[in-house]
Amino acid sequence: MTKDLMAVMAVALVLILAALALWGWRARKARQEAIFESPTEALEFFGEELARATGFYVATSFANDHLERINAYGLGIRGVAEILVFTEGVLVVRRGERPLAIDKSQISEVTSSQYVIDRAVEAEGIISIVWTQNTTPLATHLRVVDEASRQSIIDALQKISNGKEVK
Repeated sequence: MTKDLMAVMAVALVLILAALALWGWRARKARQEAIFESPTEALEFFGEELARATGFYVATSFANDHLERINAYGLGIRGVAEILVFTEGVLVVRRGERPLAIDKSQISEVTSSQYVIDRAVEAEGIISIVWTQNTTPLATHLRVVDEASRQSIIDALQKISNGKEVK
């Protein structure tokens, strides 16, 4: 009898913890959605394609807090992505998620680093695009494994961000 009671209590505890985690995730999402509007899914004008690479969408975070993942508008879900840089902006087409378009006028900085949130890779393996949605500074983090493709993406990003150097 006590083994059955312990099992029921353990299952109940796990269900309560899962419900609390889900509630926290949804509450964070709602708070973030109140801060800024949904990012666009396509560029108004694409212009010429400067670079293209297959890589990974790691996350979008607040620009001043790279450890707080943005859950709003599906931006918190990592996955495989096609990264396209055009003369008018960046388009990140994520598998199974809505695309993310960043107009070049929104980009304030492009950096590269070894780690972000819960991902650590080789030196300078993560590309971070700092941009503004409404008045909220965000940072979108991308991973391109192939070094030549990564460099072409960085070069193209530097070109469209008014020559701002990658740090």
